[in-house]
Amino acid sequence: MPPRLPDRYSLNVRLGRDRDVEEWLATDEQLDRPVLIRFLPPDASPERIETFLAPVRAAAATTHQHVQKVYAAGSDGNGTYAACEWDGAVSISDRLAAGETLPVEEFLPNAAGLADGLATFHAAGGIHGAIDASTIHFSRAHPAKLGGFGRTPEPRDTDTRDLARVLREAVTGTPEASVRPSHVVEGLPATLDDVLDRAERGELDAAQLAAGLRGIPFTAGHDRDRSTGMIRWSVAFAIVAMTIIATAAAGLAIGDRSNAPFLYPVEAEPTPTPSVPAGTRDLEVVQRVTLPSRPSVYDPLGDGTELDDLVGNVVDGDPDTVWTTESYSRPLREIKNGVGLTLEVDGSPTRLLVTGTGGTAYRIGWSDDRPDDPEAWQNVATGILLPGTTTIGLPDREGGVWLLWFRDLPPDDRGGYSTTIAEARFTG
Repeated sequence: MPPRLPDRYSLNVRLGRDRDVEEWLATDEQLDRPVLIRFLPPDASPERIETFLAPVRAAAATTHQHVQKVYAAGSDGNGTYAACEWDGAVSISDRLAAGETLPVEEFLPNAAGLADGLATFHAAGGIHGAIDASTIHFSRAHPAKLGGFGRTPEPRDTDTRDLARVLREAVTGTPEASVRPSHVVEGLPATLDDVLDRAERGELDAAQLAAGLRGIPFTAGHDRDRSTGMIRWSVAFAIVAMTIIATAAAGLAIGDRSNAPFLYPVEAEPTPTPSVPAGTRDLEVVQRVTLPSRPSVYDPLGDGTELDDLVGNVVDGDPDTVWTTESYSRPLREIKNGVGLTLEVDGSPTRLLVTGTGGTAYRIGWSDDRPDDPEAWQNVATGILLPGTTTIGLPDREGGVWLLWFRDLPPDDRGGYSTTIAEARFTG
């Protein structure tokens, strides 16, 4: 039961529950704008009411573009509420649930802002106490914003450590601290690893973390197809928005945000490295060496074959020779959960360069062997192939088998659905 709210607010759509906090999309009738209403149940204890209101008050006193605004709050015998800025409510966790890769060059400029916003919030006397990927909202229309104020807090202040951990996982795609941002994202220096490590160890406060992040250079490829990226994000945003509305219309609660592993960034094809004189050690030349790999068709959910005689074309170095899936009469997801290729690689690759049909939804997996169950592979990347060549950053793995799994295929010119792969090349 929602609390008794001032007459200016009309509740529109129930969004779900953020732990013990109910969330509704509402309208501020006086200002004719959408707002996010967050409230506790009427039987909340006095102690819980105070842990809800304390960070809400501090957020209301904070003016920062990377901190979600709090417009009003109140408490009476019928419940405790806060009226907050509505910024689309698309969180980092929502992006993951939509199956979208988060472009690193769009997120990293916001990282220092988030840390600075947290420092401003702390200066206002606030302690968040429960920062994770679901409390950070991010879309092209807004700067990344820290929200989720009023969650049940941890017993001690871990805000800066938690923010650093979220930023690291957002870049590396895994909660494993041994996987460092500079290992998986081309263009990120090891100094970023050091700044985040120090913050996670508790050696930096939020202001110091912000200062350290502002000094991190990022040199992503400038030839990335920006229009394609905008289309992909628009599709992901629409999926998230429709999911929220459909769930609310059915009267169902959206549960606690997912802790799904973050996605490795899709990068543009790197500029070829010029040759260097013999005897010169050039790190970039070493890193861009192509590693030998042996491909096989992987179709455990079908008949076990998929134009196997053409599979060698994906590693022959000739973009004019290709392997293609069968042409399916219906969207692949209506027939089976996927089809793909496995590649045994010599060495430890840092990137996978795939030249294939744009719009193909893929997942990258890794295993010591070649399990028959597609879900038994370690999931290390998810995204959509770009037109031309897509470069995918990889975590540190020695040898083993890599899985290039196609989850959805684009329409083809035969009236069906298929994808074509010209090259799948590992570099290390």
